[in-house]
Amino acid sequence: MTYARFLGLFVVLPIILLAVRYRRELTRRALLPLVPLLAIVYAATCPWDNLAVKWGLWRFKPELIWGITVGYLPLEEYLFFGLQTLLVGVWVLARLRRVSLAPAARKSPASPPRLDSKLGSRELGSKEVVS
Repeated sequence: MTYARFLGLFVVLPIILLAVRYRRELTRRALLPLVPLLAIVYAATCPWDNLAVKWGLWRFKPELIWGITVGYLPLEEYLFFGLQTLLVGVWVLARLRRVSLAPAARKSPASPPRLDSKLGSRELGSKEVVS
């Protein structure tokens, strides 16, 4: 299986399915936190991956990639960084958004009990007068 086919089947397809399933929850505003996350992922992963290939820790079979490389990495590897981050990020955002929109979460928090109602003198800390 080529790297591109793997990405399409196991990363892009699930992203599309999640986007369709959670289309109401995944607004532009909800997806905005993924932008800095993607920047962090690329900043942390690109140098490491390039060095790993340069040093021979792993390699990519030429017949399984498109042949477009940037540095020591094929284009598919760069796509993998971003698409994998999007897949996990979209799923997490959708689940968190659905949890926060759940009926129990939409109810306003219970108001604190009023001190002047339903509380006796013992609860207020007053001394009890015995006659």
